[in-house]
Amino acid sequence: MNKQFFTICFIALMSISNISTARVLGIGEESQEPATDMTAAFQTPKEGMPNPDNLDEVISFFRNRFETAPVSTAEQTGSMDILTATDVQHSAEYIKQMQEQKKTIFEKIYDKAIEKISGTSNETAVEKEELRFYELIPEQPQTAQNQAPLPNIPLVNVTLPGGRKVVAPAREHIPYLLVSLNILPNGLIEVNEEVTVVANGQKLRNGLVRIIPKFTSSRLNIKKKLDVKLLDAEINNQPIPHILEEIGNNYYIKAKKEYQLAPGVYTYHFRYLVDRKLWYYDDFAELYWDIAGRSWNLVITSANAVVSLPEGQKFLGQNALVGQGMRLFANRSVIVSLSDNALGFASTTPLLPGEGMHLLVSLDKNFFLEPDFNQYVMWFITDYGNILIAFLGFIAVLISYILSWRYLKNHKPHLLGSFKLTAPIARLLIKNNFDKIAFVSGLLELYRKNVIDIQKQDSSLMLIKRTDQVQMLNQGEKNVMKHLFASHESVITADDRNLLKFQRAKASLERYTGRMVKLLKWQLNIGYLFFSVMMLLLTEAGIAGLSVNPWQTGLILISFSVTLTFYIWMFRRPTKHGIKKYILRSVAVFFILASVLFTGVYISFISALLLTATLSVIFEYSALFGARSGLLKSKVKEAEELGKYLQRNAPQLNNSIEFSRHQPEIYAFDLVPFYPQNSANTASYKLDLAQTLEQMLN
Repeated sequence: MNKQFFTICFIALMSISNISTARVLGIGEESQEPATDMTAAFQTPKEGMPNPDNLDEVISFFRNRFETAPVSTAEQTGSMDILTATDVQHSAEYIKQMQEQKKTIFEKIYDKAIEKISGTSNETAVEKEELRFYELIPEQPQTAQNQAPLPNIPLVNVTLPGGRKVVAPAREHIPYLLVSLNILPNGLIEVNEEVTVVANGQKLRNGLVRIIPKFTSSRLNIKKKLDVKLLDAEINNQPIPHILEEIGNNYYIKAKKEYQLAPGVYTYHFRYLVDRKLWYYDDFAELYWDIAGRSWNLVITSANAVVSLPEGQKFLGQNALVGQGMRLFANRSVIVSLSDNALGFASTTPLLPGEGMHLLVSLDKNFFLEPDFNQYVMWFITDYGNILIAFLGFIAVLISYILSWRYLKNHKPHLLGSFKLTAPIARLLIKNNFDKIAFVSGLLELYRKNVIDIQKQDSSLMLIKRTDQVQMLNQGEKNVMKHLFASHESVITADDRNLLKFQRAKASLERYTGRMVKLLKWQLNIGYLFFSVMMLLLTEAGIAGLSVNPWQTGLILISFSVTLTFYIWMFRRPTKHGIKKYILRSVAVFFILASVLFTGVYISFISALLLTATLSVIFEYSALFGARSGLLKSKVKEAEELGKYLQRNAPQLNNSIEFSRHQPEIYAFDLVPFYPQNSANTASYKLDLAQTLEQMLN
C-alpha cells in the first residue's frame, strides 16, 4: 500500500479523533489522565433502541421520535438551562448561544479566526499574504460576568496536509510535525519529514536545520555509526539546495547557501535514507526513532509519525513514549493501526523544548536480507575508514623516508638545476658558520671578477670600484656593492669611519649565502618532499571522499594542513633567546592542539592525530635530509675535496695562472700559509691585504 495513502488516512483519522475529543489535555495533566476504554463503543443496543448496523431501522426510529415529540415554549419549561423529562425543541439561536457559552477561550479564538479567514465574518476579510503572519485580533464578545475576557494575541493561519486549516499563536514554534518511516527489505529506512514552522526572526532567523544523531545504540549499549544520504529538501514545495554535514556526533541537514527567513509560515520537507538503524536480536529486529529529535529548541504542538512495512509484513510490537530524560509517559501519545503493515503515532499533548517522542517497533528479523561480506566491509569502512586511510598515509610517508635515508647512504643525491659553489658558500658548508673569513672571501670573488680592486696606499687599505656593470653578479654580490659604494662613490677606505658599511655588507652577504644553502636543500629534497606532500594530499582526499560532504571536509583538511605546517615550523624554528623560544613553542603547541581538536569534530580525533604525525614526520625527515650529514653531505664533501686539492697541489698552483682563479677558495679554506707571494703570483696576490681587511673588521 502506498505510504502517502497511509499518511492521508492517518491525518484524517487524527482530525476526527480531535473533533470528537471531549476535553483537551493540558501539558501537566498527562499523568492523571486515565486510558480510554474503547470497549464501550461496541456494546449491544438496549431494548427499544434501533440496531446501529441497520440503517432503515435507525431512520424509522428517529422519524417516529420527531413526530411524537411535543413542542413546548420556553415559558412552559421554566429555566432554559435545565431540561426536564419533557422533550424540548429549542430555537437555533438559543442552541448556538448555549454552545458559545460552553466553549473554552481557545475554542472561541479559533472559531473567530476561522470566520475571518473563511470570509463568513461581517468584518473586513483579511487580505492573504504569502508566507506572512495573519494577525487576527479577535474582538471582545459579550460574555458572562464571571467569564474572563479573551486575550488579545496575534494568530496565524496554518494549512496542514490535506488542506486542513488551523489557527495557531503567532509565536515561533512548530504547529505540526509528520515523520514517515518506510522500512525497506534491505534494512534501509526511507525517511520523509514534513515540518510546519511559524517563524518570526528569532531562533529560526536562518531557517530550520535538521540534526540527526550520528550514532545509534542497542539494548546491550553497543554503538554503531549511521549511514545517511540526503535525497532532497523543499521549503513550501520549492526545491531548495541543502547539504548534509558531519559535525561531531551529529549529521546536519542545512541550506547550501545561508539565508534569512522572513517572518511567516513555512513547511519544510526533508527526504533522506538511513542505513544501520535497525538492530537485530535473536528473535526479532527492532527500530528506535525519536521523531522530535530534541534538537529543535521549539514547542511542537502536534507530533505525528507513520511507520510502514512492505506488503505482507506485520509488526510484532510497538510502543511510543513522550517526555524528557527518565520522565517518559505512554499516555501522552496514541497508536493507530492504519493497516496490517502501517502504524500511526500521534502526540496528545504539545512537546516542550528538549522533549522527545520515542517510537519503538519490533519486526520479524527473518524478513530482512542477511548482510553479506561486502556489506560488512562497507560498514567497516563507514566506521573506521578515515582512521584506516590516515594510518596508511602515515605509514607510507614514514617508510618512504626511511628507505630514502638508506638510499642516501649509498648513493649521491641528484641535484636538480645548477648550483655554483662559491667561496662564501664553501666556507659555510665546511664550517657551518658564516664568519669574517667568508665575507672577505666574497670580496676576493669580486676582485676575481674584476669588479673591485684592493690596494694599499701608505697605511691605508682601499677598495676601488672598477666598473658599474654589475649585471653578471649574483644578488648577494650586488647587495655588497650597494652597501660599500653608496651614491657615486668609487673608493672606500677600510677604516673605522666605514666600519658600519662593511658590517652591513657582511650581513647582506650572509643572508644571501644562507638563502642559497637553503635553496640547495630544497633542490636536493624536492623529490622526497613532493612524494610526501602528494601522499598527504591523497590521504586527505581519501578521508574527504568517505565523508557525507567531501568538498567541505576536503577544504577543512587542507586548511588544517596549512595551519599545522605553520605552527610546526614555529615550534621547530631555532631561537637563541630562551624566553622567546619558550613563548613561541607554547603558542605553537596551543594552536596545534586547538587545530587537532577542531578538525576532530569533522573527522575522527584519531585521524586528526595521525595527520599531525604525518606532517611531523615530513618536517623531521626534511630537517635530517637538509642537515650537513644528510642531503648536503655530498656538497660538504665536494667542498672538502676542493680544499684538499688546493692544499695538496699548492706548490704547482701557486706558480700557475690557476692561483688567481682559486684565490677566494684558498682564503676561505684557511690555506694562506700554503700560498706565499712569489714572482709568479705577485700581480694578482691579495691574500695579505685580505688578512689586513679581516683584522679591521674585528
